[in-house]
Amino acid sequence: MIYKTMILAALAAILFDTFYVKHVITTHNNVNHKEGIIGIDISHHQGKIDWAKVGSKTNDTIAFIYIKATEGSTYQDAKYLEYFEGAKTTSIPVGSYHYFRTSSPIGEQFKNFISVVDSGTQDLIPMVDIEECTQWKGDKFTTNLTLFLKLIENHFGRKPVLYTVNSFYNAHLKFKYKDYMFCIGRYGPNEPVMFDGNSWTLWQYSDKGIVNGIEKPVDMDLLNINAKMLNLKFKTSKTSIL
Repeated sequence: MIYKTMILAALAAILFDTFYVKHVITTHNNVNHKEGIIGIDISHHQGKIDWAKVGSKTNDTIAFIYIKATEGSTYQDAKYLEYFEGAKTTSIPVGSYHYFRTSSPIGEQFKNFISVVDSGTQDLIPMVDIEECTQWKGDKFTTNLTLFLKLIENHFGRKPVLYTVNSFYNAHLKFKYKDYMFCIGRYGPNEPVMFDGNSWTLWQYSDKGIVNGIEKPVDMDLLNINAKMLNLKFKTSKTSIL
């Protein structure tokens, strides 16, 4: 009985990610209902990836890819270089992200990120994943995060996209960083609600997306109808139609 329940739950999750995008595209005001611009973000957790399949017409709804590069001051994702090189063989724009840690010095985190990520090969502006403030509280957290974001901006020439989950934004980031684009994680049918009236650029609506060529489920990100792919890119791609 338990095994049957698990199978039904897994099937339900697959069906949700297969049909949910079509549903939100027609029912939510902030969703890009014409193009349905969807991207994914990945890390070593996704396992083996067949990039020929990922870049094929069966995945023509995948408009961009973010790949985890680093975390804190020392961690470097073991699959980053392999994934990045593979993603660049497709026509899908690709970018990189850093997981911000309050247990690591700002300067060391910055050095770790730029030691792995070549700014000259990036299609998309970098993303910073912000999900914890265990070591720095209040003003100290804000000051240190702001310093890190400035280092990234000065190096890459663009403000990074900021990723966080909806609850963390409302607890620690609201009324701040309003000149940055946000990717907000909130799984399910309800889009993110930002208590300060700010607007999300990307909505990570699921962590169970199924993509042909990727061994394990992926995070799915939907572009706001009021945003454009050009907002995420360093420069316009001659092959891009978005």
